[in-house]
Amino acid sequence: MSLILPVLIALALGVFALANGHPVSVSLWPGGWTLELALWQAVLAPCLVAFLAGAMLVWFSHLPQKWSNRRLRRTAKRLDAELAARDAALAKPN
Repeated sequence: MSLILPVLIALALGVFALANGHPVSVSLWPGGWTLELALWQAVLAPCLVAFLAGAMLVWFSHLPQKWSNRRLRRTAKRLDAELAARDAALAKPN
């Protein structure tokens, strides 16, 4: 069920690539460089670059939260161990 959307997107991209194989000239400014690409490459390559840049931006923005969560998990584990040791010490018959 969770694979339906990715499969549909991949199918749509495949159909788009097959339908748009015409060569186009892409001029890069500055420098006057010109690339000869298929239309689907000229359209989907910037989309892929933008997606990856956005994913990296989101990932980097979540790093401080991940670090904080890791530190809090370690602290909670340490405090649980201390509490278990105190409970064991109190439960010992004298």
